[in-house]
Amino acid sequence: MAERCTISSVVPFLVAHAAARAGGVDPAALLGGVSSSPPRADEHVDVQRYFDVWSRALAAVKSPTFPLRVASQSQLEDSEVFGFLAMSCETLGEAYDKTAFYRALYVAGARWEQVSEAREDRLIWYPWPGDLRNAGYAAAMDFSVADMANAVRRLGRSGPRPLAVHLCHAAPANTAPYLELYGVEPKFNAKLYELVYAPGLRSEPIATFNSKLRNYFDEECRKLAAATASNGSVVAQVRKTLMAAMNGGDTTIEATAKTLAMSSRSLQRYLAEEGSRYNDLLAEVRAELAKRYLARGTISVTEVAYLLGFAEPPSFFKAFKRWTGMTPRAFQEGASTH
Repeated sequence: MAERCTISSVVPFLVAHAAARAGGVDPAALLGGVSSSPPRADEHVDVQRYFDVWSRALAAVKSPTFPLRVASQSQLEDSEVFGFLAMSCETLGEAYDKTAFYRALYVAGARWEQVSEAREDRLIWYPWPGDLRNAGYAAAMDFSVADMANAVRRLGRSGPRPLAVHLCHAAPANTAPYLELYGVEPKFNAKLYELVYAPGLRSEPIATFNSKLRNYFDEECRKLAAATASNGSVVAQVRKTLMAAMNGGDTTIEATAKTLAMSSRSLQRYLAEEGSRYNDLLAEVRAELAKRYLARGTISVTEVAYLLGFAEPPSFFKAFKRWTGMTPRAFQEGASTH
């Protein structure tokens, strides 16, 4: 069976909102059925729908180099635990290896390959199947390469820039934005999408290295990957339903059972057969999201408490201390040091 071709829902969300700012259009219209609410990084969308978002965005913005602008606005933090893992690694080589291991959390059906040679280090993008004559598809490829180049530059302590850039699509009329972003004029109509760097890229230190956070986010990615691989289980379905309901939704067992088209009694029975309990899953999901929100550093502890469905912040403080052995503020302060 061929691998399903998907990408994290975060990416079309960022594309639509960047186009909305640039072209004054409604991002919901650009998303065309993809959720317009801020998605979780581990939620995926089929790549054809993703290419369609690019097509609509290009029509609204009317700039063939718009993908480069979106890439410049993209942040590793947008990918949550996946991005935090890269930021916490010691070197670019370690960041590549660890995120490649969990790449299914971000993308399926396409991949990056890193090749070290005596005279150069190469990053090669093997994309999803598609037609480069399709503007949306070509834009998605442009974004993928530019986004990787930006990630390398932002992660590496010296801000590495490529020596050469190879792009498979034809050159646009104005290539100046490419020169500005990459520092070199790309070679268009190439056989492969490639970023070519000076040798030693893998040993480039990452300025935000934090071994404790690296180990923590490595474990979080491992757990998330395991949960994603078991999509058919009732436990996985309950976790997904609870994740979606956390932002002000109803997280009672009655509401979850209704969403899954079963009775509360049946849901309890199925969970017991899989060795789990509803309240335990609810606590796990709350703990997981609490850590993600707090690690971002952009949401206050009180706001996190309400997002997770706690009526009063003190109740959240006690629960978080029980889950982690730390206060929410101590955890947030520790995460902000990376």
